[in-house]
Amino acid sequence: MAPTFRLYWPRDPGCDAGTPIRTGDLDPAIVGRVTALAGDDQEIELHLPFLDRREWGQRSEHLGRLEFVREGNAIWYVLDPAERTRDRAAVLSFSDAEWRMAPRERDRRHFETWQQVAIGLQRALRIWIPELYFRDTAMYQDREAAYPLIVYEASRISYGKPRTEFTYDISDPNTLPLAFRMIGRSLQTVLDRIEKRLYAAGRPELARRYAPIWHEDILGAVRRRPKRLVGVLADEAALVNAAIGLGTAVNAQAVKRFSRTANMSLRKLYDQDMRSLGTRVLDEVTAQLRRARESESPRPAGSKPAGSAPLGSMRPGSMPPGSSLAPRVPLQRPGDAVRRTEHFV
Repeated sequence: MAPTFRLYWPRDPGCDAGTPIRTGDLDPAIVGRVTALAGDDQEIELHLPFLDRREWGQRSEHLGRLEFVREGNAIWYVLDPAERTRDRAAVLSFSDAEWRMAPRERDRRHFETWQQVAIGLQRALRIWIPELYFRDTAMYQDREAAYPLIVYEASRISYGKPRTEFTYDISDPNTLPLAFRMIGRSLQTVLDRIEKRLYAAGRPELARRYAPIWHEDILGAVRRRPKRLVGVLADEAALVNAAIGLGTAVNAQAVKRFSRTANMSLRKLYDQDMRSLGTRVLDEVTAQLRRARESESPRPAGSKPAGSAPLGSMRPGSMPPGSSLAPRVPLQRPGDAVRRTEHFV
């Protein structure tokens, strides 16, 4: 007996969220492969990627290029990091309750909510970007390149300015002084962790060069040559603003704008391809939107919200509970991203 597929398929327009469909109704480009993966099961989930209006007219061609894998009681598509970011943005925008309820620009909660999102994203990116760049301890040998990213990790986050600014404005001459303000202790903390990691890796000579006692020298070197720090702050601002733009518009055009900006910012972030962070950015936004909704309470616009730890430990590719399209398994393959605990053990 032919299986019944529960179809999950975000597209422009419309969205299938568990629609039952028989084998004969599947696109011929995929029917053979997904039927083989279904095996003898009578019912199984089938997840297909987001297609916009233009792509929908050529859906057989797009579907025909996909690779499918079975994980548990679901059949999943496999995408590269750039495609995965766009797909996740579409799934969240069209189906996730937190994104659908997120405040728009004229909402009285707009600045307060998106300020919290921006703060959470900045904190998370200050963990994720250095993690990926320094996943090999050999990267610390180039101190001219390493110092700006270490200072970035220790730098102060921006709390924005009501009602439309949420990140640092790189064109503002006050940006770097604000980012550097009173970061001596946090810079020493970052250096202490690096020093211990290098000693543990059997690099004692290199470890001594990153001892916390040198924090003023390192900060001074970055002050004199801030170009690389400015670059990573600019990419951070682009990511944060793109995420807010996606959340306040929630339509297919906003999905395209976000994915284009995110992939451009991450493709050569600090001279490395970090596009695997695209879905983690979206997951962090989802988590912060939920926290903002759950902790809603009146407070003056522009005041600093209570701090919350970034979800650096959130599984890449996972989606929050409550989404009608929340997958049971991660969309990303193992090894796409590395967590802090994997680096410093």
